[in-house]
Amino acid sequence: MGEFFRGWKRKAGMLTLVLACVFMAGWVRSSFFIEGVVIPLGMKSSASLVSSDSSLIWLTQQGDGLFPFPNIVSRRVSDIDDRIFENPLFEWRWRRCGFGIGACVDGTKQVGTQMIQMTPGTVAVVPCWSVTIPLMLVSMWLLVFSKPRQSISQPTSQSP
Repeated sequence: MGEFFRGWKRKAGMLTLVLACVFMAGWVRSSFFIEGVVIPLGMKSSASLVSSDSSLIWLTQQGDGLFPFPNIVSRRVSDIDDRIFENPLFEWRWRRCGFGIGACVDGTKQVGTQMIQMTPGTVAVVPCWSVTIPLMLVSMWLLVFSKPRQSISQPTSQSP
């Protein structure tokens, strides 16, 4: 078993496989939960990384009433329509294959049964498959298709 992990390719292959599994778990979990972290960037701006709707969402906002300290957000997907591209809080400038770039709507909007207040900002969406599948392919290439290094044995001189 120890022979299998000789060389950098096999070790890197295991690392990318573990990362692919972590992103796959996040991909599945984001179908049932909305989770994220809000990071303040000064007194009047913040950045958020959110996992929702099988996507990673990067959101930056400017304005008053933002969290003055780091905050972790987690909730179960409920009767609210949480599909990111159908959310009235965002105006999309570009959308293709699950990727998107847009802007946050300034003001208060009703989403389902909740009233949500947004401040101006930008939003970028990256689908989880675009990270998971390349990591799986790289780990497969490193683990399965790369040949292990051949050991070079030096002939030993035997004394009579």
